[in-house]
Amino acid sequence: MSKNYQVLARKYRPHSFTELVGQANTKKTLINALDANNLHHAFLFTGTRGVGKTSIARILAKSINCEQGVSSVPCGKCSTCIEIDKGQSIDLIELDAASHTGVDNMRSILENTQYLPSKNRYKIYLIDEVHMLSKSSFNALLKTLEEPPEHVKFLLATTNPQKLPLTILSRCLQFTLQQLTHDEILGQLKFIMDSEALSYEELALSQIADFGKGSMRDALSLLDQSISYGKGIITNADIKAMLGLVHHEDIITLTTHLFNQDAKSVINFIKDLSHRGENLNNALKDLSSLFHKISIAQIVNTKSDRTTKNLSKQISNFDLQIFYQMSINGSKDMAIAPSDQIGFEMTLLRMLAFRSDNPPNTEKKTLKIKSEVKTPVLIEKKEILNINNQQQWETLIISLEFKGNVKMLVENTLFDNVSNTILTLTLDDQFTNLLSNHVQKSILTTLRKKFSTLNLVINLGKPNIQTLAQKKTQAYSKKITKMQTKFLNDEGVQKLEKTFDTKININSIKEIKHV
Repeated sequence: MSKNYQVLARKYRPHSFTELVGQANTKKTLINALDANNLHHAFLFTGTRGVGKTSIARILAKSINCEQGVSSVPCGKCSTCIEIDKGQSIDLIELDAASHTGVDNMRSILENTQYLPSKNRYKIYLIDEVHMLSKSSFNALLKTLEEPPEHVKFLLATTNPQKLPLTILSRCLQFTLQQLTHDEILGQLKFIMDSEALSYEELALSQIADFGKGSMRDALSLLDQSISYGKGIITNADIKAMLGLVHHEDIITLTTHLFNQDAKSVINFIKDLSHRGENLNNALKDLSSLFHKISIAQIVNTKSDRTTKNLSKQISNFDLQIFYQMSINGSKDMAIAPSDQIGFEMTLLRMLAFRSDNPPNTEKKTLKIKSEVKTPVLIEKKEILNINNQQQWETLIISLEFKGNVKMLVENTLFDNVSNTILTLTLDDQFTNLLSNHVQKSILTTLRKKFSTLNLVINLGKPNIQTLAQKKTQAYSKKITKMQTKFLNDEGVQKLEKTFDTKININSIKEIKHV
C-alpha cells in the first residue's frame, strides 16, 4: 500500500453540496439560506454516525468564508477553501467535545470569540459530539450563544441530541440528518469503484451497502477492507467469506425444505452448514431477509427474480408472517441457546410446528382455535378529541405527558380546529427549527394514547393571541419582578446599600430552583 494512501472515507469526502449524497431537505434549506445570505449564528446537525454531519458543517464553513463571497457554491480554489479542505484554516476552529469537556477549556476557547477573524469573513467554531460537554461547559457556551459577536458562527454536531439542554437547542437551527438509503450508498460505492478503475460485482457492493446500515462511512470502511481482501477485485464470494455470510443458494435450499415441511431435510441441512463452519446467526438473518422479499412479492407484486416468485407460491401470507416473526425472535434466542446449531434448529422446527393448514396465496386467512372456555378480550376505550378553543387545548397540553422538544413545540402552538379527526394547529414560525418529522410523530403518538384515530396538521404563522409558552413566560416575569421589588424594599438590603454606598444588581436576583 502506498505511503500516500488515503482511506476512501477521507478521499471521497464531499467538498460541495452537489457532491453530498442524500439529505435533500437539509441541503435545500442551507442552499436557500446561503444564496439569500440569511444566516443564523448557530447550526446544530444531528444524526447517527457516518451520515454527513461534519461534512455538511465543513461545506457550510467554506460557503460562508469563500473569498468569492457567501454562496451555496464555494469556489473550492481560493486559499480559504483549500485551507478548510486540508483542515488548516486558522478561522475554522474544530473541537472534539469529548476531549474538551472541562469548563476551563471551554471558557478559554470562547474568550477568543471577542477577537475578529485573522483572515476570513467569520470565525467558525465546529464542535463535534457537543453532547459530551459538561453542565458547566454548556453554561459557558450558552452565554456566548445568547449574545454572539457578529463575526462568529457556531456549527454543532451530535449523535445524541437528547442530552443537549433545551436552552442550547432553542438557540440553534436544528437539522436532523436521516440514515442513507441502500440505493444511495450503493450508488456512491459504484461511483468510487469506477473512479478507482477497480473491478466489482454489483451484488457484492449491494451486500456492503446493506452492512453499512445507513452509514456511508461504515460502508466505505468495509469497502476499503474488501478491496484489500480481494486485491482490488470485489466479488460476492469474497464478501461472503470476509463477512461470514452464508451463500444465497444455501438459504434458498433451506427455505425450500422449510416450505415443503420436510423436517428431516431441514435438520440435515443445518448440520451440514454447521460442519462447514458457516455463521448460523447470519444464516438466520439472511433467512429473515428472504422472508421479507417473498412477502413483498406476494402482497405488492413487485418485480422479483424467478426463484423468489416460485417460493411465494408455496406458502400463504399468513404463514409467512408467522415465520418472519419467529425468525426475528429466534435471532434473540440464539444468544442464550446451548449452541448456535441448537438455537437455529429449534427456530425452524418451531416454524414447522406452527404452520397452519391454509393454502398458499389465499386472500382471506383464518386461524381456527378450539377452546372450551371463552376468555373475554379487554379493549381499551379511547376518547374522541372534543375541544373548541385555545384554553381547552392548553388544558389538554398540561394533562398529557409531552417532554423535551415536543413539549416546547406544543406550548408554542395555537388551536385552530378539529374536523373529521384532523387536529389543526398554528405554530409560532420562530420555532420552525423544532418542527421535525420526529417531533410531529411524537406529538401524534402522545395524543393517540388517549384519543381515537387522530391526524395532525401544523401550520406556521404569527400567533394573534398568547400561546401557553408566552403565558408561562409572562407569569414568570411577573413573579421575578415581584420578588425583585420585595427584595429591594427590604430594610436590611437598603441598609447594606447605604452602608457600602452601592446598588444591588437587579438582574442577579433570580429564583433558585431546588432539586
